[in-house]
Amino acid sequence: MSMLSAVAARVRSAELLQVVALFLGTLMFVMAVRWPGAGASNEAWFTLAPVRSTLIALTAMGLGAAEARRDRRRQRATAGAMLVLVAISEPFDVATYAASFPDVPLWWTAFAPFLAAMGYFGLGLLLGRVAAWARLRALLMLLVPGVLLASAWLDFRLGLDAFNPVTTSLHVSVAHVVAMAVLTGLAALLTRGGAGEGDGSGPAAGSAP
Repeated sequence: MSMLSAVAARVRSAELLQVVALFLGTLMFVMAVRWPGAGASNEAWFTLAPVRSTLIALTAMGLGAAEARRDRRRQRATAGAMLVLVAISEPFDVATYAASFPDVPLWWTAFAPFLAAMGYFGLGLLLGRVAAWARLRALLMLLVPGVLLASAWLDFRLGLDAFNPVTTSLHVSVAHVVAMAVLTGLAALLTRGGAGEGDGSGPAAGSAP
């Protein structure tokens, strides 16, 4: 099976379809609530962009953590599925951007989410491996948002905008690009190779989650 076929299969899987439905449903709700009435100033993008960025971060980290002990080929397929999710959510960003006229360059809102998705996926893979080593995998649902909140707090303390998905969605951040590029490299490193297990002990690619 080619990698494109593997990505398509992951997108069509029941668990990923649920994630896609929840992700897009949340964006639809935000867009509906924040879209103004006739004659009012449209600032929907300033709400939707941070929400979308946060959802991308949480989803990518969660998928990465869940796949940490999976077959490397499946990990790569899941990363590809995450990019598909970012792509199909792009029209929400474009529509609200066009209506709100923010000062943020369009190229940033188009490019940054894809880089962030891979960066947070790499962070999730690392978190999943550390949790498995520490026998804390049962706590991953708490660890994923906890790590994201901790990284946002670290941003605030250091005066950076490297990890906080709320602030990095609203302006161009070199620190964010550097941090996500490093984590994307980590994801590539952790998923390289053939069909071996992520850590030598995880379930096979075709087994149940």
